[in-house]
Amino acid sequence: MHSIKSRIIAIFIIALIVAGGVAVALSGMQIRTPEPEDAEESTASYAIGKDTINIWYTDEALTDYLNYVAVNYSSVNEDVRVVPTLVSGRDYMEGISEASMTDEGLPDLYITTNDMLEKAHLAGLAETITPPGSVDITSLFPQTAIDSVTYKGNLTAYPMFMECSAMCINYTYLEQWARNTLEAEIRAQMAEEAKEQETQESSDKSNTSSTPKTEEEKAQAEKEAEQKAAEEAEKISAMVSDEEVEAYATERLPVSIDSLLTLSDDFDAPENVDTIFKWAVTDIFYNYFFIGDSIDIGGDTGDDIDKIDIYNLDAIMGLTTYQKLNQFFSISTDDVSYGGVIEDFENGRIVMTIVTTDAVRTLADAAAEGTVDFEYRFLPLPDISETAQGRSMSVTDVVVVNGYSSQKEAANDFAYYLCTSDPAALYEWAGKVSPLKGANLGSRNAELQVFINEYDESVPLPKMLETSNYWVNLEMLFASVWDGADANKGLKSLSEQMKLQTTGKRINEETIEIPVEEEEEDEIIVEESSEESGE
Repeated sequence: MHSIKSRIIAIFIIALIVAGGVAVALSGMQIRTPEPEDAEESTASYAIGKDTINIWYTDEALTDYLNYVAVNYSSVNEDVRVVPTLVSGRDYMEGISEASMTDEGLPDLYITTNDMLEKAHLAGLAETITPPGSVDITSLFPQTAIDSVTYKGNLTAYPMFMECSAMCINYTYLEQWARNTLEAEIRAQMAEEAKEQETQESSDKSNTSSTPKTEEEKAQAEKEAEQKAAEEAEKISAMVSDEEVEAYATERLPVSIDSLLTLSDDFDAPENVDTIFKWAVTDIFYNYFFIGDSIDIGGDTGDDIDKIDIYNLDAIMGLTTYQKLNQFFSISTDDVSYGGVIEDFENGRIVMTIVTTDAVRTLADAAAEGTVDFEYRFLPLPDISETAQGRSMSVTDVVVVNGYSSQKEAANDFAYYLCTSDPAALYEWAGKVSPLKGANLGSRNAELQVFINEYDESVPLPKMLETSNYWVNLEMLFASVWDGADANKGLKSLSEQMKLQTTGKRINEETIEIPVEEEEEDEIIVEESSEESGE
């Protein structure tokens, strides 16, 4: 089971690296996929007499890529060498601060998650960036990335790579069901026509006498009926084209919670399928889309203490919708985890799930090994209602220029290069997805575009220290609501707690009355009318 605390720490530690592509694309140069030996080149040969830029990170998966970029950068900027240093994720920011205060091996740059920028700024560990050549990075990255690195109106870091969620569906199962459904419709129509013909023939035969069939004639009749049924099945199958199947399957892809439930209700799953839809219901990262479009924590840039909107009707309805899915799919919180869900999907035991970008590589590797033998597709998260879209939570990992660095200009230059030079290599080597606009992300570019689009509409982690425990409390609220707690009361309590933390004042939210749904109102009216009429 993932907790939001462990998840954010995991992302924080997993989160450090580079993105890019525009600089190379604009120059017309070809992007070269790096080879491992490039990253292993020793920095000793070019270290003498050069200025040193130290960059700290916590994710070992970034090591080869960072070394590769460092070597490439120094080959162009011969008076600078870059030294990437892998450090522990424990007390990471405190370690940066201590090194900066003592000036002993302080990092000129470091990689962290966007929610740490207020803490970094207040400690003097981050300042407004100055891209080389007065480059406008707001034109290079989507607004979500820009919001993620903006603090109090200033750009305080460079966006590197992101994480968010999307849906994944076993498309082979969907197409099989689509074909069976279309064939069943034809079969039903043919059966109706045959019944009418049989009725007519029976009417005609009623006027004539018939001789009872012998056992041999009955056996022959059964054989002919079986042969006719096989021919009919083959004929019906031929009547349904692959294009019709594709069109029907595409039409039934879930775009909202309602359409997802309708599909789940109609879907005739294969015997080995345990459930139609299953996801890590205890992890806020995969649940947040239920309320992401309805809740505001700190405004667009997540740093405005006056913008706290947690308790509202759309948020209540979104959380209630989440609760209703437990009644439909009956997912136990005791034995569900993201890793377990991915394994179930690989083994064909579930049809749909919610995943993060790691699933792109995981499923591709499984397909290459033959353990995944079906077609799958990544889809946008479903909308919650007509007034609330499904919006994922996102984490953006960023490169920060240390405010205590004595080489800020050189650090800015490398940070920009790091985030815009080679997004394809970033993904191929480290499995990290650059948010750079128009970036070619390599061999999995088409699949990753679904996540890029979700990221563009996502909600970045807020930066305010006063709300640092918000995610833990929100995850606890989701867990309790999943098990039957009142969503209205839970959100009201959470809102009051967050406003107390941000304003220092105890605020009593006015309870929101949930409107009775129209169908329920109609039922009430019918019942009242029946009583009044004495029925």
